[in-house]
Amino acid sequence: MREKTQKRKKITAVMFIIVLSLLFSGNFINYRIAGKTLLDNYREQTAQETGFFDKAKAFISSADAGVNEATLARDDFVEIYGLVQKCIHKRIMPDPMYGALYKTDDGKINFSVEKKYMDDYLGSMYDLANGLKEADIPMLYVQFPFKLPPKNIENSLPVTANDYSNENADYFIKNLKSAKLNVYDIRSDFWNLKMNRDKMFFNTDHHWTIEAAFKATGLLERYLNKNFGFKIDEKYRDINNYNKKIYKNCFVGSMGRRVGRVYGGVDDFTLITPKFDTSFKLVENDGENSKVFRGSFEDAVLDKAYLENKDITTNRYAVYHGDNRELIFTNNKVKGGKVLIIKDSFGIPVYSFMSLGVHEVRALDLRLFNEDLLEYAKLCKPDIVIVMYNVDCFKDEMFDFKGQIK
Repeated sequence: MREKTQKRKKITAVMFIIVLSLLFSGNFINYRIAGKTLLDNYREQTAQETGFFDKAKAFISSADAGVNEATLARDDFVEIYGLVQKCIHKRIMPDPMYGALYKTDDGKINFSVEKKYMDDYLGSMYDLANGLKEADIPMLYVQFPFKLPPKNIENSLPVTANDYSNENADYFIKNLKSAKLNVYDIRSDFWNLKMNRDKMFFNTDHHWTIEAAFKATGLLERYLNKNFGFKIDEKYRDINNYNKKIYKNCFVGSMGRRVGRVYGGVDDFTLITPKFDTSFKLVENDGENSKVFRGSFEDAVLDKAYLENKDITTNRYAVYHGDNRELIFTNNKVKGGKVLIIKDSFGIPVYSFMSLGVHEVRALDLRLFNEDLLEYAKLCKPDIVIVMYNVDCFKDEMFDFKGQIK
């Protein structure tokens, strides 16, 4: 009996060593590949003039993220970990990218935003507004919401989590209005929409749903008509003039991928397309690369590869043509209206839907666009410049209107 016990222990030990060896070998290969990629990314994203300690901090951060992402069978470990957390009803999960991820009262995965120093961003906005005013180009700042509504509507984070996203935006808007800048704080109108609040944001991603983005576009178009002399036909914001196709259980967003499908679930995705005739030319500029698309909204504007990919971790949201340096939509069916939009990712469906109601929409992402925005606006001469950000976008690169950050 004793010999059998000893034999079982030896077999267990050998199996354990084999498993560890396989994991070590696989991770060694993965880490070498990931390490080269991360090193290349680090060199591209870290300026030569960056100080030693800042370089060290950036390198450690990149390496830490790389190890976490490149671990062999990472997704399986994430699912197992998520299952355990779900069984013990845990609502806070540590995460190397976000610091921590939270499950809200209504079951959505989210992260919290720290309190930000806003004065430099306010200064950038004042300078841009003054420059545009001298060029006789109106400017509007639009404050988009975030997944967390204002606390007076619903406090949905765990009691131990602090979020300053709306507080940061409140301070920013208050100062913009004090400086007599044009501001549309869409948050109040948005949260008061006659829409199931559970359908306003994805469970597994920080973005709003396509249905919510469509309604937000309608709110913005009404505002432009009322306050800036636009004449965008109301038919473009009437959902009855659009087709809706629901793709069931087809999307796991950026945060859902980090907590696992067992813990975070899988989202449906709704594609909204016009029933009426459309004709577009879309120019996509990404530095030296430029592409031109022509045809209907479905053929020229939609990037269908994001829906056709069978991998449910594919960013379905980007089907509305996102993550580009510069986009220029020309609507051949509409004669009036030229809009220049400075946007974050929340603006992706918005500028696509808005392009249906005006002749020209230009959309820039300052994380990729490194030119002087004021000079660009003077050249294209839009009827209005709209800076539209959600409340998590108070970051240096988002207010670099002079293109100085590389």
